[in-house]
Amino acid sequence: MNPVRKKAFLWNCLLVLKGVLILGGLTAAVGKGTDPGVAVIPAQQLPRPPAIDGVLSPGEWEGAARIAPFWYLKEQREAELPTTVFLAYTANGIYAAFDCYDPEPEKIQAQEVRRNADLSKDDYVEIAIEPTGVDIAPYVFRVNARGTQYDEIPGGSVSNVQWRGDWKAAAVRHERGWSVEMFIPFRMLRIPQGQQTLGVVLLRFVPRLGTTYYYPNTGTAYDPLKRAHWKGLQLPEVVPAPVILPYTQLDSTSGNTEWRSGLDVKITSRGGITTLLTLNPDFKNIALEVDSVSFSYVPRIVRETRPFFIEGDDFFPDTTLFYSGNLRMVDAALKSFGALGRWSYGALATTGGDQRAIVGRVGYQITNRSRTEVQIVRDDRPGVHATALGAGAVALPAFSDGYASIAALYFRTSGQNMPVGEKMALSFWRYRGDGRISFGGQVQQISRAFNPTLGYAPEVGLRGYDVSIVYENHWQDRSVQELNTGVNLSQRWKLDGGTFDEGATVWVSTILRNNTAFWAHAQLYHRPPYRDRTLALGTSWNYRKLYNPGGVMVSFGKEAGGDSLFWRFSQGIPFTSRLRLKLEYERSQILYRDPATADRSLHQFIATLNYDIDAERSIGGRYIGRGNRFGGFEQMNTFYLTYRQQVRRGTDIFLIFGDPNASSTQTRFAVKVMTPW
Repeated sequence: MNPVRKKAFLWNCLLVLKGVLILGGLTAAVGKGTDPGVAVIPAQQLPRPPAIDGVLSPGEWEGAARIAPFWYLKEQREAELPTTVFLAYTANGIYAAFDCYDPEPEKIQAQEVRRNADLSKDDYVEIAIEPTGVDIAPYVFRVNARGTQYDEIPGGSVSNVQWRGDWKAAAVRHERGWSVEMFIPFRMLRIPQGQQTLGVVLLRFVPRLGTTYYYPNTGTAYDPLKRAHWKGLQLPEVVPAPVILPYTQLDSTSGNTEWRSGLDVKITSRGGITTLLTLNPDFKNIALEVDSVSFSYVPRIVRETRPFFIEGDDFFPDTTLFYSGNLRMVDAALKSFGALGRWSYGALATTGGDQRAIVGRVGYQITNRSRTEVQIVRDDRPGVHATALGAGAVALPAFSDGYASIAALYFRTSGQNMPVGEKMALSFWRYRGDGRISFGGQVQQISRAFNPTLGYAPEVGLRGYDVSIVYENHWQDRSVQELNTGVNLSQRWKLDGGTFDEGATVWVSTILRNNTAFWAHAQLYHRPPYRDRTLALGTSWNYRKLYNPGGVMVSFGKEAGGDSLFWRFSQGIPFTSRLRLKLEYERSQILYRDPATADRSLHQFIATLNYDIDAERSIGGRYIGRGNRFGGFEQMNTFYLTYRQQVRRGTDIFLIFGDPNASSTQTRFAVKVMTPW
């Protein structure tokens, strides 16, 4: 490194360090002055575990901590639909019971039956548990009014139940409302050694009111860091058994048969440190998500599906520096992540073909509302040998009416025959909750040489800002149930002179009590040589229905130098409670006045049929048609069938007849089998 670059690099590192200290001091000062106190839940250990059947039998929860009332945060009053929670533990895990009063039990919604599906249209309760004390993302356990379970694992995890961990829940509806019982085993939680306090947030969602009730009372706006402290726990040292997830995949297309197999291994040690090994990871998806044909100036990220890379993803570098989808060849890889006191880390090493990669991230919790971190990504392959470095700090000062988020980031890239590139960003957001204006923005600068070879940075060589003002509100007793509106202004300049882009966006959306929604989105966007002007309007019906919602939207104006039109229509059709059809049609068109420029016209039709055999098994079929004219699908015209089996214990099986990625229907059979050990 030459002296000038070295001096600049050291200066930037010093700037980030100063930012960390300032943010930490600001957080501590604000927190001491405004934090109203922490709710404390006393630890209660049960002599015998309750039966998880959803029925709160007399005496069954005697001795558990009784938690009430829940709060309607916006108006700072107790919830009008009372909820009582009983919380306790045994040597094996956590037990929780929710007693949810509802004077209109016939209006309770409980539609979803599939585990880890979307419960946001149902009445549900939730317990969020943060086990480390360093304020990482919590474990989330959610149950709807028919006992369907949903969970979120900090950092991410795959769908296989034995791999991610199993827990129990049951729900019962009765004349006073409904009740839920849960059991969450300690072996599912990454709990540091000697931990005696867990962070807890409880909530209840009532869809017909569009309202969420919380415990504890975090003020007029929900602050996820103002968790209740469940104190005095005498937690056993639980070390989960290693989990081995082998897979075998057979793919036969037009007489050509290919076998592929591999495995993932997960080992969780004392203190919740997790180590994973993968050999010959799966790179083929049974059925990919179908991308929209809508216009975009930059490539879109494809969602990661490989178990090894999903697990603990939040412990690893920002997508700007590391996007696992860019690792195309992986024969074997090893990773480890977890929290050690105030420290958290993620480390990854991969090898495949002629490429080697090392990825790392280390974070430190300065106070309970501020943290800092460093990141590194090393990409070694012929002609590349690139390194990406990152450092950052985040402060989350609390206020009586919400909280703020202040973040500073610095990234640096270099490599063989590569100039040094840098990205610097500073962001601020002030969240104030329902009925109040929230606002924020960011400034950033990205050099033209910034090149994270394993990251996602589609636009470089610019500096700029964007600011937003947002207003949200919810009502329980009006025909308008929810309103969201806001304004965004942005401007970016090329570092070598001239405008990169600039824009102004205004939007408004509303949800009515009759399950209808409306929205509008207007944008002025200048990206030389283009000046875009678009207006988008949309409506949806049966908004809180699970299987028969529908909607239509249309966007029109000037885009990419032409006259643009995009529209989409969708409708769900439930033939029975188990058999459902969803229809989607969309069109994207840009007509250019210049005869030398070809017009763009794409149509896409998707029909998806699903039949649930039970909560763990289903059959599906999908048709995809894509082409340049209405009803003409010359670019893609394919149909495929799938079978899914995702069981609580045993073998997960995925079958497919056809090829979802082919341009026409294929004579193809593929099966993927995963049997955890």
